[in-house]
Amino acid sequence: MTDWQTLSEQVRSRVLAGNAGTAVAFAAMTAERLMRLDPQGLPFTQSLRPLLDLVWRAAAGDQTAFKPIAVALGEFYISEYCHNDGQEGPDDADDDPAAAILFAAECYLHAEPRFAAYVAGRAIDDVERRMDLASEDYTGDEAIDADAAMAAEARQQRADLDALARYATNLSRARFGLPADEREHLLAALRDMVTVPTPIRSTCEG
Repeated sequence: MTDWQTLSEQVRSRVLAGNAGTAVAFAAMTAERLMRLDPQGLPFTQSLRPLLDLVWRAAAGDQTAFKPIAVALGEFYISEYCHNDGQEGPDDADDDPAAAILFAAECYLHAEPRFAAYVAGRAIDDVERRMDLASEDYTGDEAIDADAAMAAEARQQRADLDALARYATNLSRARFGLPADEREHLLAALRDMVTVPTPIRSTCEG
């Protein structure tokens, strides 16, 4: 295994072994990072911003987010973006940031950590995609190292899990609702944890 594969497996094991509340918070943090780094900004992906905001609220213990999350996922499942048409249907839903948000919502709705593991995997895939896009017009002296970038993402995911550990008790209670002041404090703390690396840019860019 390469470094990023070993690190990714460590992350997956930790996510699956943790509580569902921590998994939701981890999924929200990871999906948020993908959205902030998204170089394409596809319309469908951008339309999911409200859903990710709902997942953030849910992760912090806002039970009122449950129904709108369920409704949003239901609308996705009956939309043209959830299809079996292969190349004949729109592919925006398979955009990594979009898929990460949808998996994060599923993670909360079903209290199932495996969806957070899917988000982690999508984040690794997204790094590779962004490296490919960056390499198309990159004119720097050093070669773009996709493996190193994927390893860095996996290390960040591991660091995120370390940071979330101190809130494990709060997060495990979040699904059953938290007092308003505790929700606000937890949401602010979780959002502050999101770490976004500097995107690779062509040296022709200002």
